[in-house]
Amino acid sequence: MSLRIRPIGYVTTDASHEELRRGEAVSKIVIAPRFSRGLQGVEDFSHFYVLFWLHQMPEKSQAFKVHPRGRQDIKKVGVFATRSPHRPNPIGLTLVKLLRKRGRILTVKGLDAYDGTPVLDLKPHDKRDSAPRPRVPAWWKKLEREGKRAWRPAGLRCDFQTHRSETLRSRTR
Repeated sequence: MSLRIRPIGYVTTDASHEELRRGEAVSKIVIAPRFSRGLQGVEDFSHFYVLFWLHQMPEKSQAFKVHPRGRQDIKKVGVFATRSPHRPNPIGLTLVKLLRKRGRILTVKGLDAYDGTPVLDLKPHDKRDSAPRPRVPAWWKKLEREGKRAWRPAGLRCDFQTHRSETLRSRTR
């Protein structure tokens, strides 16, 4: 089986790594013209899930067991039990607040994606997406108490692949 995924747009942001990590970033999602009709009605929602391709993750980073949030003091668990970007299919998922829609540009808060990141899809958030009392492991509770909301291992550097970002931008204009 083969899958073909086409980005619907890309992220633009001047936010620092730290702002992205803390969920404080204000970013723009630029939707490709051919998908712009799909934006009708988005302004009626306050929050959206953004699915995006973690295009800057090195291929060799596909480990199946990781330390949650890069914390060496927490025992390794399976990658599917974490929010780690080190995944077989490097797809990111973030809940964002929609601040504004202007044409095919969405201004959002809380997106933890770098400038040039390809956006795969948008899904509106509603009550069905919330579990009343989700069960989480003890290590998750510990990290939440410590306020370590975002995951980023120490020393991980992502080299921007400008040519990919520029190619996507030129295709979506």
